[in-house]
Amino acid sequence: MTPELKKCVDNLLIQSVVLKKLLVELNDDIDAEDFSDSLLGHPQELRFVKQIRQFKSEEGEHWIYKLNTVIGIRFIAEDNIDKDPNDTTIDPILEIKSEFIAQYESACELTQDEINQFSEKHVYFHVWPYWREVIQSSCARLGISPLIIPPLRV
Repeated sequence: MTPELKKCVDNLLIQSVVLKKLLVELNDDIDAEDFSDSLLGHPQELRFVKQIRQFKSEEGEHWIYKLNTVIGIRFIAEDNIDKDPNDTTIDPILEIKSEFIAQYESACELTQDEINQFSEKHVYFHVWPYWREVIQSSCARLGISPLIIPPLRV
């Protein structure tokens, strides 16, 4: 662990994880009652930190860091697996994408490099359980078998 990352891990205390955006979409050509696990053969995952905001608390005693974190998964048809994942002609069979705001508090100000290193991996430890719950509840609302997203491992 780099010294910068250790400083973040030692100082950043998670305050909350809040859902900001959610997209849940089942392909128009598929009804929930016709959905089967055989359609889930080709997943594509998405994971990145979209925005990092920092500011002093109202009391001025500590720093607040808000990391907007996007996590998603989609399942595509076999004839799309060789296409670029950013190809807009891909019409996923199932897509679930969310954006969470993970809010942290720190007694000291962190540099941009320090918070960037933290955001590359560590923010996911706090967001991942919320992501798993979104997947489970979204599948239940769609009326399809739940997708099992394993715990996050390093």
